[in-house]
Amino acid sequence: MYIHPSSSPFRLSLLSLFLVASSLTNVGVSAKAILGVDLGSLFMKVALVQRNSPLEIVTNLHSKRKTEVMVLFDQGSRFYGADASSLIARKPHLTPSALGVMLGREEGHPAVQALSDRHYPITPSYNSTRSGLSLQVAGSDYTPEELVAMVLDHAKEITGAFSTGGTAVKDCVLTVPSFYTQKERLALLDAAQLADLNVLSLIDENTAAALHFGMDRIEEEGKPYNVIFYNMGSNAVQASVVQFFSYDRKEGKYSKQTKKVGAFEVLGKGWDLTLGGSAFDAKIMDFMAEEFNQKWNAKRSDGVEKDVRKFPRPVSKLRIQANKAKHVLSANTGFPLYIDSLYDDTTYSSHITREKFEEISKDLIDRSTQPIEMALKQANMTLDEIDAIELIGGGMRIPKVQDQLQNYLGEKLDLGLHINSDESMALGAAFHGANVSTAFRVRHVGMEDINPFPIQISLSDESDSTDEEEEKWSKQSIIFKPNGKLGVKKTVAFTHDQDVLCSVDYAPSSDLPQGTSPEIEHYKITGVETFAKEMQEKKGLENKKPKISLQFELSNSGIIKLIKAEANVEEIFTVTEEVEVEDDEESESEEGEKAEGEADSSSEEAEATETEAETKEDGASEGEEEKPKKKKKTKTVEKEKKKVHKRSLTIESSYVGKVQPYSSEIMAESKAKLEYLAQKDRERIALEEAKNKVESYIYYIKNKMSDDEKEIATVTTEEQRTFILNLATTSEDWLYDDGYDADLATFEDKYVELSEPAEAIFTRQSELKARPSAGVELKKKLQKIEDLMLKWENDKPQITQEEREEVMELVNNARKWLDDMEMKQASNPAYETPVYFSQDVPKQAKPIEQMVAKLNKRPKPKVEKKKEEEEEKEKDENATDAEAEAKADGEEEEVGNEDEASTTSEDTEEEGKEEEKKGEDEL
Repeated sequence: MYIHPSSSPFRLSLLSLFLVASSLTNVGVSAKAILGVDLGSLFMKVALVQRNSPLEIVTNLHSKRKTEVMVLFDQGSRFYGADASSLIARKPHLTPSALGVMLGREEGHPAVQALSDRHYPITPSYNSTRSGLSLQVAGSDYTPEELVAMVLDHAKEITGAFSTGGTAVKDCVLTVPSFYTQKERLALLDAAQLADLNVLSLIDENTAAALHFGMDRIEEEGKPYNVIFYNMGSNAVQASVVQFFSYDRKEGKYSKQTKKVGAFEVLGKGWDLTLGGSAFDAKIMDFMAEEFNQKWNAKRSDGVEKDVRKFPRPVSKLRIQANKAKHVLSANTGFPLYIDSLYDDTTYSSHITREKFEEISKDLIDRSTQPIEMALKQANMTLDEIDAIELIGGGMRIPKVQDQLQNYLGEKLDLGLHINSDESMALGAAFHGANVSTAFRVRHVGMEDINPFPIQISLSDESDSTDEEEEKWSKQSIIFKPNGKLGVKKTVAFTHDQDVLCSVDYAPSSDLPQGTSPEIEHYKITGVETFAKEMQEKKGLENKKPKISLQFELSNSGIIKLIKAEANVEEIFTVTEEVEVEDDEESESEEGEKAEGEADSSSEEAEATETEAETKEDGASEGEEEKPKKKKKTKTVEKEKKKVHKRSLTIESSYVGKVQPYSSEIMAESKAKLEYLAQKDRERIALEEAKNKVESYIYYIKNKMSDDEKEIATVTTEEQRTFILNLATTSEDWLYDDGYDADLATFEDKYVELSEPAEAIFTRQSELKARPSAGVELKKKLQKIEDLMLKWENDKPQITQEEREEVMELVNNARKWLDDMEMKQASNPAYETPVYFSQDVPKQAKPIEQMVAKLNKRPKPKVEKKKEEEEEKEKDENATDAEAEAKADGEEEEVGNEDEASTTSEDTEEEGKEEEKKGEDEL
């Protein structure tokens, strides 16, 4: 069904390739930089959009474009990404992973149960205090929200190191799987709050990829383009049916011109919660474990069958090798398997082919097309209506999966790889963030997303009825149907006079993921009963019940919330009013009561009155007919009026079920825990930097004393050299012995102890060449200034003799200072502290240069024009024409002289400017 995006409550403007900072008024969210975070179960990708920069993927501290989603807790410190992944084989019990799988779920959820089935070393358990899952790592309990918050905080850290400003970015858009329910979405928002992130919106992973895919697409009008986005990630498979189209949109708010823009809407979604790349890894790992168990049990010969999968370290090694084998088999037909001393001094060695891999994974491959069938069913479409399919996610690189998809789709559709399968979701999320913010001007692309699950409300009285015979009041209704649009509001209205309990739940549906608790949120709406009693005390409202209106919002992030509750009673009452009526109407209404003669008399009087009241309009002609005004009278009538009494009701929300979102108390407790860990990390980093600083300076001293031995010998005594070398040696011994557990203050003191005597020696060494060189430069500069003063005697008459003498006095003082210092330094031993340093020498010329520059800017005095006195004109009335012409000739000659004087003055000014510039160059 074609839906015009202009009527959609959820529209999106898309970012062009290069972003332009907007000068619009900041209404709503305004941010200079925004993150798009694709938080997968195995890897995290971060995209950054900032002003005056193109959209780009953030590289981490190891210059990689994706970061492992895991945290290593080791010796009171935390490590992320590649640092944690490199040690997971040795310390799997200290490295929780697949963190997003546990958000907002119970321990019996199929995706959570799969972690235990695949022999993950750390499996969650239910924590009644937290009302959610908890993991025990290194003797401490952590919730999935806390662990995800640590990863998101690391995303902020790598972004701060990557971005041009170097500051942490807090505004972000997070991707979520299509099958995430409200509790799972709220758990992710809680994790973002713990990480001090401002989440502008949540967006489905496939929707974000479709957004990136449709950025530049404009379809032909009337020809929508239907695409299936197939996303096989690490822990799940998702498929979405998306329809791309175009429509005409006004170029501006007040513009009449239209422009064709692209748009898309999501029509259906499908998924498989436990099918993904990790499932294929588990198949290879089980194959390897079975082979190893046979060899291991035969080697022991104790009659006890043991399973290597019961031990965390060998399982972690097997999982790493299985993942590597899966990647190699995507491009090769075979791969040798080898793990030295896997367990109990037993080495595992084998070989696996692609055919064997496909054989043991056949059940998974057969399931790979089911999400497409589910998405098509939700969209009410068939494969014949699909125009293309796009593959995203890392798991889709398995050749047999691609063959299975191609066989299912037929020859009509080719598997598309037109977008970056790993980064498109993060880029799409950043696009969406740029649209939500008012800080960017973006290209417009319409977008509509859907909610795949039906949502219902159940209403009941707040207090149970004590009368058993009285039927308990309750109502139930589905307010958001499956596959309905996001970003809509709906109002439920009913009549009731008691306080209400409202339960928001998922309605029974085959599409709801197995193991999902249907409860969403409960609301207690009070104030109804009090309002009803107040209204019933009013006259005429004794039997009227208030009409209750509850407004629910399903946000663009897929979160449903009761945002408004209101009660109103409509009151109808009668009032008397005086209205004006025309007199003839009045006479007609009383015609039966009055006598005929009286009626005629009244008519005549009325006519006379009307005649007297006739007037002409200004400017009207005499022959124009004038309309008589009718006489009006007042009449008392009764009218019905309506009045609505409104009252805002109080809403109290609560959660039920085993898994609940964070309360304010738990939030404060978790924030304090994370801040404590962050402080420990900062202290560790500062301690490591101080330790490295001391260690590197020890080696610097030793290398310097060896490389520059001859130069250092000229500025030191044997005793000084022995002392500094012994100090470096003893400091090195201390560093690897007693200093191993030293604190920060001790390392800082040790650095000062080393650097003070060493820097004194190295400074004397450097000054051996620096001082004479600085003295030569100063003498050259002073000589130039002397020469300049001699030149100025003729070239710059505006500079007085006293001023030139003052400059020369400063020059002589500087030269005398240098001579004195050189004399004192010559008598000073080289191993002692120098009398003066090279940086002191240029300072002597600075005041002289400032004074010369000031004098050089003084302009030359201008030459005054010579004014010739005008000849007295003879005032003789009888002057001859010859005399008049002579006078005219004299005036022309004077003008010519004036022009010549003016030219001379201008030339003098130009010469002054050239001399000033020349003086500056010489200086």
